[in-house]
Amino acid sequence: MAKLDQACAEKHEFLEERSKDDELLSNPIYGYWNQKTMSVKWPVITGFLIAALGQIWYGMLASFSSNVKWLMLFARFLTGTGVGNIAALRIYAATASTPQDRMRAISFGTGGCILGFSFGPVISSAFTPLGKDGITIFDTNLNMYNVVPYLMVFICLFACAIVYSFFEESYVGIVTKEEKEKEDIFVPKFDFTASLICIYLFMIVNMTSTNIEVMSSPLTTVMYDWNDSDSIFYNGIALALSSAITVAFNIAQGATRIGNIDKRKQMLLGLSFFLLYQLFMYPWDFYPGPLHFLPQGVETADTGGCYPVYAWCAETTRVPIFIYFFSFIAIFGVAFPFVETPSPTLFSEILGPRKQGNMQGLFSLGGSIAPVIASVSSTAIFKRSGYRYVIVMQTICLLFGISLILVFYKRLVPLKVEKKSTSSQ
Repeated sequence: MAKLDQACAEKHEFLEERSKDDELLSNPIYGYWNQKTMSVKWPVITGFLIAALGQIWYGMLASFSSNVKWLMLFARFLTGTGVGNIAALRIYAATASTPQDRMRAISFGTGGCILGFSFGPVISSAFTPLGKDGITIFDTNLNMYNVVPYLMVFICLFACAIVYSFFEESYVGIVTKEEKEKEDIFVPKFDFTASLICIYLFMIVNMTSTNIEVMSSPLTTVMYDWNDSDSIFYNGIALALSSAITVAFNIAQGATRIGNIDKRKQMLLGLSFFLLYQLFMYPWDFYPGPLHFLPQGVETADTGGCYPVYAWCAETTRVPIFIYFFSFIAIFGVAFPFVETPSPTLFSEILGPRKQGNMQGLFSLGGSIAPVIASVSSTAIFKRSGYRYVIVMQTICLLFGISLILVFYKRLVPLKVEKKSTSSQ
């Protein structure tokens, strides 16, 4: 297990990025599979089985004596490839619902994903009392490191059984060939530019969200002198509360009149809240400062502060802690659902009542590649010049997104089927 701990410490960030890489590579594959076969059940089941295999491999890492980091990489590769099946689930939400119900379907689906991401760390922490030595059951050692992967294997297999036994596919959101002939209608080409704008909006909300979540621990370590454990603990609480707000709005979007608000206006609202977050989190000169440096020879495991190589700390101010928590919990919690939900909904409506496998695969690809870009770029910027320019970078991306909505406002509308007789005139 010591080898596993060392591998985690050396390669954690790299493995996280590789897992996202594998997910983004598999997204178009699941989309293409659906496009050709019109099946969601088997891509989803296959994805869960691959993810289960990856989790089995991950749980067995401690039994290997060499090349642990590369074996871990392979486990993450399998897991990332498997969970790319979210593309197939997104396709089904878009094509198995009518335009009137689509916002409801996608908002509830998004809320479910947020709950999963939020409760993942909670499940892991629940097994920490087992410790690194754990217990032995049927000659199998179960400890705080491997019990969660094994649990995920059962969850993946249970999901496969549920999908296989109860999932019945029905694509009411697609106009069939018979309907086209009977009603004398055809589905025109979709607005490709409008679809790309939706993909970009989905990308920047995932990029910004990733930056907020990934940067939370190192940011609070340098700003508030929290050690590693305190930073993880307090930010975990903040993220859980923020996720609760997000899920509440997801439910409201699906169950109340909030979901009927023009999706363009919802996205403008969400992006405005993201901009408000950047405004509050920017290290203004009137904030207290500068930041403190770590004492020589002391690591962040013991106390917080800036490493000596972070020269920018000497000129950077500290965001007041109540502003930080308010921004993380309230502003972020409200901003996320008002872009994350309406953007895929509008995207599916722009494509129209046709097969959407390939395009939805590209949409999911954009959402998966954004965290990779965000984690690499923000980490590099943070190390060199602090979080000031991370905020600037995010602000530019958000302003560009708002500009796209305003400039192409009239084109960001659902596709309408046309009468053949009308189009021929």
